Amino acid sequence: MKTLRGPLAGWAVEHGPCALTVGVFDGVHIGHRMILDRLKASSYPATVLTFDPHPAEVLSPGTHPRLLTTIEERIDLLGQAGVKTVGVLDLSEIRHLDPEQFVSEVLVERLGAGLLVVGQDFHFGRNRAGDVSYLRRAAEREGFEIEVVELVGSDGVVSSTRIRDLVEVGDVSSAAVLLGSRYRLSNVVVDGEKRGRTIGFPTANLRPPSRKVIPGHGVYAAVAHHEGAAHMAAVNVGVRPTFGGRELLIEAYLLDFEDDLYDSVLTLEFVEKLRQEIEFENVDALVKRISDDVATVRQILRSPVTT
Repeated sequence: MKTLRGPLAGWAVEHGPCALTVGVFDGVHIGHRMILDRLKASSYPATVLTFDPHPAEVLSPGTHPRLLTTIEERIDLLGQAGVKTVGVLDLSEIRHLDPEQFVSEVLVERLGAGLLVVGQDFHFGRNRAGDVSYLRRAAEREGFEIEVVELVGSDGVVSSTRIRDLVEVGDVSSAAVLLGSRYRLSNVVVDGEKRGRTIGFPTANLRPPSRKVIPGHGVYAAVAHHEGAAHMAAVNVGVRPTFGGRELLIEAYLLDFEDDLYDSVLTLEFVEKLRQEIEFENVDALVKRISDDVATVRQILRSPVTT
């Protein structure tokens, strides 16, 4: 897969028409995959124009929206979905273009759109003035095909916002259905207070990754990925109230694992929420509940339904 970055004028775009779509594609969820499937069905090579930073940051500086995927994760998922070329553009470079300029100068002249596939609610150009109706007229004028996809799943419209909301309340299993894969986050394992070791459950501690959506406080069954290997994990997201903690931390206890993880990157794939994070009356009660949680994790991750 080819990735284009930097100013649009410097992109080395392949000659000939492409099957093109435009959007943020945060999460590359099942709605996005409906569009990507239509691109791949075309005889033209599949191309995605996406944006980094998130358009909300450009249009409303300081908003800092939480994201389902970093730009690198997004590019990787698009490649896995069969996209041949991904262009990553800063919206500030083209936000001044009106719909006509955007279509003629960016989509047609620069990217060579032979087929444009968009969602039903697609808007573009200065002040989001362009819509699907405009695109249909522009397609006739500029000589490209257009296909409009209705982004509806079995239980309603699929959107990145809806999935973010599910992750933030801890409903990671429902989020996975809409994503088409389990929600993931990665970070470097940092040194902690080592209380887990003293109670028999040593944890790998991760600070919440910048800008990523963080699952709601609670205990989760998860799969931990480290150096190409996958491990069952019980993960606590929260502040450790039993010990009077205040800093939000992600603590992963990897089952049947003893190696040192400090300073290495750990990726957590959230499978199911077990319970809320609660304050226990003493450490013995906490240890008993963690033991029960670990048993539940084993049961969930060894089930054919969830592996």
